[in-house]
Amino acid sequence: MDRDIVLVRPVLPPADAVGQAVAEVFTSRVLTNDGPRVRRLESLLATELGIGGLAVCASGTTAIQLACSVLDLTGEVLIPAAAFPAVSQAVLRAGGRPVGVDIEPDYLTLDPAAVHAALTSRTKAILAVHTFGCPADVDALSALAAAAGIPLVFDGATCWGVTYRDKPLLTYGDITTLSLHAMKLTHAVEGGAVVCQDTALAAKVRRLRNFGIGEAGALPAGTNARMSEVHAAIGALVLAESRAEIVRRVEVRRRYEDGLAGIGWLHPLPFRPDAGPNVAAMAVRLSPDAPLTAAALCEVLHHHGVHARAYFAGRYRPRKLPRSGPAPVADAASASIVCLPFWGGLTEQDVGRIVDALTRIGAGRRRRGTRHAPAVQPAGDTAALVPDGATGLGRPGRRA
Repeated sequence: MDRDIVLVRPVLPPADAVGQAVAEVFTSRVLTNDGPRVRRLESLLATELGIGGLAVCASGTTAIQLACSVLDLTGEVLIPAAAFPAVSQAVLRAGGRPVGVDIEPDYLTLDPAAVHAALTSRTKAILAVHTFGCPADVDALSALAAAAGIPLVFDGATCWGVTYRDKPLLTYGDITTLSLHAMKLTHAVEGGAVVCQDTALAAKVRRLRNFGIGEAGALPAGTNARMSEVHAAIGALVLAESRAEIVRRVEVRRRYEDGLAGIGWLHPLPFRPDAGPNVAAMAVRLSPDAPLTAAALCEVLHHHGVHARAYFAGRYRPRKLPRSGPAPVADAASASIVCLPFWGGLTEQDVGRIVDALTRIGAGRRRRGTRHAPAVQPAGDTAALVPDGATGLGRPGRRA
């Protein structure tokens, strides 16, 4: 029987190189607390991005929390109504109040018109997400933030390797956050980073990640969000593999686009002009006449040995997120957006299997005259359940 095709398989450097790097950490007896390997990884990442300020931390979620804390965002923060729960959770942990705003129908990024309507005297920042690596409307959101006199923060969790207008997407905004979780193109197994041009701001992030400790005492917003020396050492090795992984993912996307062209009821999400390459995720949109909803499709694909996710539905959807008003586009995304397996090691045969499964699912449903009916009914609001190991990383549903 063919092996299951997992959602993501992490980029791994040679095992002997990892063993040597870990041995060097142990020999040094410096395991954490802002050690030399953490600073080296920060330098390597900053050099790749061409910026002066970058601070690594324990996760992409704590990166958002630290960004909000360093900007003192204790009021309302406008975020996409359709986003991974880490975004709203991090704002809350930093003492802010997330407010969901609708998204653009094409790119699924924060809708500037909806943001404009949602701005009030209580708004302290705009926190936009580069959804599945696609740039948000940087110009429109920057203009709105400048006019309101508030910071513009971007969650660029998946955006390593993506450029916009010939510069790294991670370099836009007052602050952009990055995930270095193992599901991402470059990673440190677990980790994240706060990216900015202001070196003083990055220094304050380093203080906050270490309980806020300083000469005048510990800052109230401080937390333990440090990256260990072992994680940083592995991160440097993975970073050296990232350019080759980008090349591989570009080819995998081409195979997908060729194969999916014959399936009329789903289409790859478009990418904003002047941006690329799209190496973050293989997100597709189901058409209104699709034979299944996003969550049901993920479940049926699993029976075909293919793991996929509906990130805006079921267990991935934040509960009790206040909204500025109706968000019909975000609500529609929960039933129509699916992420297919996407990593550089997917072969032509793998992509062929996925396309064949989708083709057979569509044909079978239409023959029976059924629509939007899952093979196994999800319980409650849980959707797209996948077993342990479905990502190749352990338990599913985690974000850095």
